[in-house]
Amino acid sequence: MKTIVLIENDALTRALLSECLAGHGWRVLEADNGEAGLDLVERHKPAAVLCDIRTPKRNGFKICRAIREQPPLLGTRVVLTSVSRFGNDRDTAFAAGANDYLVKPIPPTDLLEALASCADDDEADGAPTAGADGGPTRIRFWGVRGSIPTPGKETSGIGGNTSCVEVRVGEQIIVLDAGSGIRRLGQALMHEFRDRLLQVTMLVTHTHWDHIQGFPFFIPAYSPKVSVRILGYEGAVHGLRSALFEQMQSAFFPVALHQMASHVTFEELDDMQFELGAVKVKAIFANHPGICLGYRLSTPGGDLVYLPDHEAYERYEQERQKAAGENSPQGLEYARQQDNNVIEFLRGADVVIADSQYDAVEYPTRLGWGHTCADDTVENALRAGVKQLYLFHHDPDHQDEKIQAMVERARARVAEHGSPMQVFAAREDAEVVLTKA
Repeated sequence: MKTIVLIENDALTRALLSECLAGHGWRVLEADNGEAGLDLVERHKPAAVLCDIRTPKRNGFKICRAIREQPPLLGTRVVLTSVSRFGNDRDTAFAAGANDYLVKPIPPTDLLEALASCADDDEADGAPTAGADGGPTRIRFWGVRGSIPTPGKETSGIGGNTSCVEVRVGEQIIVLDAGSGIRRLGQALMHEFRDRLLQVTMLVTHTHWDHIQGFPFFIPAYSPKVSVRILGYEGAVHGLRSALFEQMQSAFFPVALHQMASHVTFEELDDMQFELGAVKVKAIFANHPGICLGYRLSTPGGDLVYLPDHEAYERYEQERQKAAGENSPQGLEYARQQDNNVIEFLRGADVVIADSQYDAVEYPTRLGWGHTCADDTVENALRAGVKQLYLFHHDPDHQDEKIQAMVERARARVAEHGSPMQVFAAREDAEVVLTKA
């Protein structure tokens, strides 16, 4: 049986909706105000919530946001209702995370259609928690390139798609960035899950084009059987949803964001630490133009750090002072302190996926572009005691041979240091498995 929490202040409307739902196999829990309704939701974790936006003690928009902030309720379908036909109310409902918006009086067929994709309670008990028993964490690279996709025979060994990494913790799926690599990931997920319900959580580091350009081609986002929860920090100019919306305007793309399934929700982060089911996440601000994050995922299988766009502080300050003819020991010391903060963020990680776009010769001509010389990525990882380092965000002009040469240089430095750290080039379709000993 499927459970629904019905939050409706009007007694007659509540009775009519409850009768309709009960007659079609639903277990209905009723509340006449938002506070009581949210308490029912948190205690029972229902398959769905049907809530009027104008409820006392907590309006429907607030209830929807509160539900979307709780990982155990990710699988709960939220349908907001209202007598209002104002487009702004409808837009606000979807921005709050609603799956659907129904205008009263609600025809029974519309109500049942809005709830048709809900699973029975034993199948829709919120975010998957598999993996909490210490099972393996699986990491797969779908896009490893920076700046722009670079298909061709010279890049076929490493791959030409832009940033996208999949992390599996049991049945939980976390996607890091939505570069062009997310297109193939979406195809693989739809083939794997077919008619089963699918929940995807996406962590976006920033909204530069190469990290979001694949999102319009992420097929699961168009399926009513898929819930896509997108998290990221507010951008320097536009919010997360606005940035994705703008690249899908009619001048640039034939399908608008609102034509995607209503299961796509957006959450702009306020905290730099939060939990996604069995995964604890920490974020750090990267040294990159605009607002950009790096993420550390602490999973039952091990710790992963994803820092795809970052310019090491000390080398930048050295080169900047050299170019400007300056001599500022204070500036260099401050830069070292900032690098130390990054090193502590990496400390002891099992896997680090980090920006290594340039070599030492290229870097001075690309000063201030927001990307790191691979030598600095290696040095910082060595100082942090990292176990496995994956050079990432490969330059679009770097062919397979060039990237392999950078890996060999990195490995020589590690051997010279006497460290057991392993260094690899991030490569499309490569998979890493983490299991706690």
